[in-house]
Amino acid sequence: MRLSTAKNIVKRAIKAQLDLAKNPDASDSRAIVPYLQGKVGIGKSSTVHQAAFELGKELGLKIYVQMISLAQYDPAEIAGWLLPNDDKTAMIRIKPDWLEPEGDYDVIVYFFDELPQAIVANQNIAGQVFQEKRIGSFKLPVNSALVAAGNRTADRAGTNPIPSQLKDRLAFLNMTESLSDTVAHFIEILINEKIVAFLGFKPDMLHRFNPDEDVFPTPRAWERVSEVLSWGLPALEERETLNGIIGSVATTEFYAFLAVYDVIPNIDDLIKNPMSAIIPDRADVIYAVCASLGAKANADNIGNIVKYIGRLEADEYGAFVIKGSIDRIPNARQNKHLREWAENGGGAQLLL
Repeated sequence: MRLSTAKNIVKRAIKAQLDLAKNPDASDSRAIVPYLQGKVGIGKSSTVHQAAFELGKELGLKIYVQMISLAQYDPAEIAGWLLPNDDKTAMIRIKPDWLEPEGDYDVIVYFFDELPQAIVANQNIAGQVFQEKRIGSFKLPVNSALVAAGNRTADRAGTNPIPSQLKDRLAFLNMTESLSDTVAHFIEILINEKIVAFLGFKPDMLHRFNPDEDVFPTPRAWERVSEVLSWGLPALEERETLNGIIGSVATTEFYAFLAVYDVIPNIDDLIKNPMSAIIPDRADVIYAVCASLGAKANADNIGNIVKYIGRLEADEYGAFVIKGSIDRIPNARQNKHLREWAENGGGAQLLL
């Protein structure tokens, strides 16, 4: 399923868990705990954080995601260390520190990441949390919810089999990479526009999993590429760094694409003269222009930008620009220029 589909399910599951907790007669075992499963680096963790952020805005609540990377913990750290009591006559288990994150929050989402990478002992401990919302004698707060995530065995990510009884306590959401959802997320978090343009032109470079290579392009890796591009490294050092993040093949293709920025028209002049500005005849140049337009869009110039994209032959180019514009324009969904574009067949779903 697409990232956006998984995000909506996670939001609904968190809300349902919170509602269930308000019912004193309801059993915690009725809670639906979503388990996001998919390839390395496709955006499972970011999907959970986005879901919590959006739900918090919708409900007017401060929601905190407490990430517990199960593979990085000792079983005693998950369950709570056993220590002797004061008179040394019995062992008592102390409360694990992950159970009470610092800060004042309305809701805590306990996110158990790397579930299949964890040893079976840790998985079984998590199983009690999923089934009963407690760890030993320590109950999770009423205002809390549960989500989990992990990789598939086929991803060669050091996974262990998940016990059958634990599988029965989870709702498996099998995620796949989605260019549309990833681009929308990249635009929202201000990933370098040239990366967005490149992926629009070469969507197969979004995720090229190769377990026989040390590095390969993934959505997570492209976020790191954006960070490196902001460093201002000398050309050779920048290229070598990218080789170490996305691999030499993806790096070579990315730099080949960047050459189009030497031939694209002046974007400011294009916005000023949308009806007479040149329309490039190369797809790679058009994607570069569209990404630049989306990055420069604001409430004052969106009218002219809409005029220009109306001249482009393929609707996908216009949609690409609008995706990059929406978060930069106040009340974008009520903007008359964007509404006209949508009503004329541009893509009403983008404004929903």
